[in-house]
Amino acid sequence: MMKNTINLVSFIIAASLITISCSNDDKPEDIAQQQSTYINYSVAGNQVNDTFNITVEGISNPNITAVANVFPESDSPTLKKALIVFLNSGMLGVTMSIPARTGLVEILDDHPHFDMSFVFFDEQVELQANSISVEVQEIERNDIFITHIKGNFEGIAVYKHIVNGDEVEEPHIVDGEFEYYVPQ
Repeated sequence: MMKNTINLVSFIIAASLITISCSNDDKPEDIAQQQSTYINYSVAGNQVNDTFNITVEGISNPNITAVANVFPESDSPTLKKALIVFLNSGMLGVTMSIPARTGLVEILDDHPHFDMSFVFFDEQVELQANSISVEVQEIERNDIFITHIKGNFEGIAVYKHIVNGDEVEEPHIVDGEFEYYVPQ
C-alpha cells in the first residue's frame, strides 16, 4: 500500500512540475505567497507521536515540494475534486483528495472519491484516513490547477499492519492546517 502511494505521489509531482512554468520576474508579493505554502500537523498514536511541518519556499529546493491539481469528482461534469500533495522527500508526505470548494467534508475510510494519507518514510509507516473532517476555508482554481487553497483538518487516521497473520488497525489522532499557493 505504501509503495502505491509513493508511486502516485511521484507521478503527480513529476506531471505537475512539467506543466508549471517558472517566472523570472517575481514580485515581492509573489515571493511572500510562495513562502506561505505549508502544512503543519500533529499525530498522536503508538507508531507516530509528534508534530510535523512541511514548508515550501519557492521552487529552489526540489526535495520539498507541493502540488495541487483539479480533477473531475466521480462522473459529474460540474463537481471537481482537489488532489493536494505536500512532500519532503525521504522524510514526510501528505496527500489529500478533497472537494474543490469551500466547506466542511468528512473523509471516511470507505469513501470512493475522497482520501487523506500521511507517509513517514523513515519509519515506513503510512496512516490512512478513517474519519477526518477537512474544512476548506479559501480556494481559488481554474480547470487544471489550484492557485490557492487554505484549510484545516482533524480526526482519526489508522496504521494498518499484520501481526501474527492478522490485520491490525492502530488509530492515530491527527489535526493540522494547510495553505498552498501555486509557485510563481
